[in-house]
This record gives sequence, C-alpha cells and structure tokens, in this order.
Amino acid sequence: MSLFFQHPALLGLLALAALPLLVHLLSRAKPPSYQFSNTEFLRKVLRLTSRYRKPKDWLLLILRTLAILAIAAAFLGPLLLSDDAPLPGERRTIVCLVDRSASMAAKQGATSRFEAASAAAAKLLDSARPELANLVWIDASPDATFPDPGPNRQFLAEELTRAAVHPEPNAIEAAFELATRQFPNAEGRRELHVFSDFQQSTWKDIAPTIPSDIDLQLIPVAKGDVANLSVSSLVPVPASPVAGRPLLVQCRVTNHSDEARRVSLTLDAGGSRQSQALDLRPRGIAEAAFSVRLTAPGLMPLSAGIDSDAFPLDDQRHAVVRVRESLRMAIAAAPSDPACDTLSKVAAALPWLDAIPSVDPANPPPCDLLVIPNWSGSSVEKLRALASQNTAILVLPAPGTSLDGIWGTGITNPSPTALQTDAKGWEAAPVSGHPAFKLFADGEFGNPLGGRFRERLNLPDAGPTTVLARFSDGIPALISDPKLPILVSNLSLDPAKSSWPTRSAFLPSIAELVLHLCPNASAESFTTEPGGILAWTDASGDNSAVPVLQSPDGSPVSLISTPSDAGLTWTSESPAIPGLYQWLVSGQPVHFTAVNFPESESNLRPLPEPPTIGAGTTRLADPERLAALDRGLPLWPWLIAAALFFLLIESLITTVKVPSSKNQVPT
Repeated sequence: MSLFFQHPALLGLLALAALPLLVHLLSRAKPPSYQFSNTEFLRKVLRLTSRYRKPKDWLLLILRTLAILAIAAAFLGPLLLSDDAPLPGERRTIVCLVDRSASMAAKQGATSRFEAASAAAAKLLDSARPELANLVWIDASPDATFPDPGPNRQFLAEELTRAAVHPEPNAIEAAFELATRQFPNAEGRRELHVFSDFQQSTWKDIAPTIPSDIDLQLIPVAKGDVANLSVSSLVPVPASPVAGRPLLVQCRVTNHSDEARRVSLTLDAGGSRQSQALDLRPRGIAEAAFSVRLTAPGLMPLSAGIDSDAFPLDDQRHAVVRVRESLRMAIAAAPSDPACDTLSKVAAALPWLDAIPSVDPANPPPCDLLVIPNWSGSSVEKLRALASQNTAILVLPAPGTSLDGIWGTGITNPSPTALQTDAKGWEAAPVSGHPAFKLFADGEFGNPLGGRFRERLNLPDAGPTTVLARFSDGIPALISDPKLPILVSNLSLDPAKSSWPTRSAFLPSIAELVLHLCPNASAESFTTEPGGILAWTDASGDNSAVPVLQSPDGSPVSLISTPSDAGLTWTSESPAIPGLYQWLVSGQPVHFTAVNFPESESNLRPLPEPPTIGAGTTRLADPERLAALDRGLPLWPWLIAAALFFLLIESLITTVKVPSSKNQVPT
C-alpha cells in the first residue's frame, strides 16, 4: 500500500498542530486563594501565574494536538493506493478472462459459479473504468468479444449478462494465449484478470507464459467442493455387434464426493430398460454390465443414466451401435475341402454368419474373417495388411510351413516339423483367460475343445505370441498374434482326423472364437465432442431428401449442406451440447450422434489455492475492492472521525476531572 495526497499545497496546515502547545504555554491560570502567614506563598503564586509555564496535563495536550493534526490532514485529501495501482492519469487496458467451461455451471447456493464470475467481472469493469477493455472466454474454443480492446465497457457488461455456460472442456492455455495477444498495441498499464473456479482436475498442471509487463490477477469464484456423481463411461462390446447375438454394455459411475453413495443406474437400449443398484465408496468408482439381446439389424442408441443430483449435466451418457445382419467369413478353399465343408456347415447353423468359399487368399472379397486351410506361407505381407485393416485372419498351416513371416518382425518361430499322427489322438484344452472361452469357464458346457485329435503339427512356442490352448503333452493348439487379429490353429477341422467337429461344444466354441477374433473397432463414428460440429453424409445420391437434425430436447437444429465426393454432407450451424441427436429423413431416423459430457469436468473440487502463474500473480477474492484500491480509497472521512474521537475523549477527561481542595480557601 502507498499514500497519495490530492492537495499537497495545503501541507502547511499541519503546522496548526503546534496550536495546543502554544495555548498551554501562554494561557494564564486563575490564582488560587491561600491562607498564609509569610511571603513564601506570594512567591509561589507568582511562579504559577507567570507568562510562560510548563504544561502540566500532557494527556490533554496530546489529544488536542492529534485532533488538529487529523483535521489538517483531512484537508490534504489523502488516498490509500495499492502498490500496483496505476499512477494518476495513467491509461489502463483491462482484459477479463472468464471461465465458462462445464464445471462453472455448478451451483453453490442460489447462483452458479459462472453467474458469480460474470457479476464479479462486471463490477470490476464498472469500478475500475479502464480506457480500453475486452472480454475473453475460457471454453473449448476460446474467443474474444472485440478483435482488440475497446472503450465500450457497457457492451461488455451486457455481454456478461447474456452469456451462459458452455458444457465443454476448457482450453486454458489457448485462452491465455489469446488474452495476452490483446495487449501489444495497448498504452499504459496492462491488466489481465482471470475469473474461474480453478477446478483442480484441469488447472493443477497449467503453466501458461505471461509477459512480465502484464499485471495478472486471479479471482476464484468457487466457494468449495460440490458433491457430484457422474456416468463416466459407456462401452458396448463388441462395438460392431451382430443381430441374434447378445451385446454387453459396460457402464461406469464415479463418485466425486467424500461420502459413500448408493445410486440406481438405468440403461435404455433402443427402448428396452434395465436397472442396477450400485454402492460407491467416497471418491470411488463402481461398474455395471448389462446384457442386451439384439433381435434385428440397424442402429441402436444406448443411454445410461442415474438420478439427478446437484450437478445434473453429467448424469447421463450415450452411445450408438450399428447392429449388423451378419458376419462375412471368406474361406480360401474349395467347397470339397473337409475344412471348408465343416465351416460352411457352421455358417449354415449360425444365422449371423455367412460363408464365402473358394476365395483367393491374396485378394479376398470384403469380409470380417478370412480362413485359410492348408496355408503354405504365401502372401504374408498381404495377410498382415488385411489384419491391420480390421480383417481377422485364421490360418491352418500345412506341414513344413514356416510361421516366421506371419508373426512379423521381432517374433521367431522355427518351421513346423513333420506332421504327427496318432491313432488314439491327443486331447486339447484352453490354457488362458481369453474371452472366447468365458462361456465355458464354469464347466457347465464342458471342454470347448473336447474330442480327440489324431493329426497335428509339432508347433513350438514362439514369444511373445499368446498360446490360447495346448494339447495334453504341451504342444500349442491355438496361437494368437499379440497385436493383430491373427490366429494360427493346430486343430484339425476334418471329421476323419478329429472327433472335435462332432462334439456338442464344437458349434458354440467356433462361434465364440469367430466373434472374439473379429476386431471390435467400428469404422463408423457416432460420437463427437461437446462444442464440436455435427455432420452426416448422405451417400444415397438422393439430393431431394433433406434431413432434419433433432436436438436432445426435440427441437430442430439448423443445417448447412456441402457437396463432397462421398455424397451430400450436412453440418450443424451451432455447436453440439451433451445429449443424443437424431438425423431424420421423412420422419425416420437414419443416423444418431452421441455427444457426451467431458469426463474431466465432473470433478468439481477447486484447487486449495489459485495456481501460481508468473512472478507477479495476485490472488484477491474481491475484485471490487481491488478496483477501489487502484483508484485510491479516500481517507478524509476517517481523519474527521478520528479528530472527533480525540475531542470527545478530551471533553470527557476535562468533565470528570475534580480539582483538589487541599490548601485551598475561599477568597
């Protein structure tokens, strides 16, 4: 703090402080009456009534001196200024950086954090009255109200009143960069004021670069933590399911409070609803799995939600899956081949699996699974390329085939030895926790690889491949690639050489292997981030069909059409908010887009202290007081009050003081 006098020319008034001392020195006292018998008393009276005498009541002298000093100082117009206050007449440029990300919607009392931040920024602009000002928002795509700071503070105040929270994550460093770019042409004092809840999960590692000539002020608006529950994850497995097969939907609920909570989680899968009760530990996570029966192909929206709490924006999560009619299995063998015949029968028994025999393994048609019986080791690079493009590869190697190429670099596996035969055969069983064998884990359906195998290859182990099954003597029966959907099988599919195809567990075990071998990644995206633009491409070529984009609350969203190579692409004009959007053509849904609340914004706990950003950072909770200190707090009312207080004390002392009557007689 520093002191500044508005009227320094009146400093001479402080000399009046000597007046009480002169009064005490020059005042005459009334001679008291004494009875005396000699002249000694006369000499005493003369000393007491002399022109100059020492003060006897020092307390009264001090009080009167202080009162006159206070009155004289009040005429000087003293102001109390902050150490960083601008000099009188100095130009000021203020940029308000206001956080309007999703966490600012949390309410504490009757108002939200964002409302408190907007009100504080408006008060600062009104009380500081800078020559130039601007407003920059912290959200997913930070932007400024004016291209450069301007003098129209009233418009900025109205903008703060009209603004609302964007349910988006915050790009803090990008917002700081935009804010600091507002100052290059500013003259005089440059001030950056940040209004935020300083959410712990997003601000703890923030370290933007602030130029040394910018005075940075951080104004926290959060009044503490807000207890919150959120649906933090919704994952369908597989992502591209098949009709007639169950879909597993895994959900996760996170407790962002310090108290244990019990909540009911509800899954809506295309209109079918299921619920589970979850118990959550303080700051804990609970998971639930729902099994959904897929009866028909098409698009299926999924929504998981909990009961509304103090922060309802993250109480729901959405996903969309395209249920396919069937999987396509291409077989690189003639229909007369025993393995091809067995797999064709499997496809005929499974309504969701189509078999395509007699394909060229080097140039297969579009398919989900490529099976190559009696593989000779050819087209290795082509097969690995197909696997990297989400086509599963199942090979049954011929005797003498080297597996070095199929595993790629870094994995060594010598060529298989000669074919082994045994009239009694060997038994095989799973040896790992691969999900393909989860159906048989409890033993109710027996051994999924049950039967006797009378012919096999003497395959050695190859690290770091994964062995899924072994024969009873340790020879690998199924080996998978650790990175790509490639499976090498040592299990004969010829009924003349193996009894496995005739067992009851054969069909479900093959079905599970096919489903889990096929990659789960979906080529079609149904999700976008909050604040992003929604888009859908109509590949039908029918330009007369105009889609309608329906928002989560049922209202239509304005669209823009753009021609592209794939067809007519429609995009939304407004940024997306969390919820499930429907694209309708002739009233029928043709596409869905899920927009989920950003998980990083669900933890509403603020930092214990605002972050330290730069050497000159100031933390002040009251921006109005900050602006008042920058303008200067007038001290003259306090000085007048002090003078009156001193005079009041002086009056009380003189009133209650009783003179001594010793040696005093009436005149």
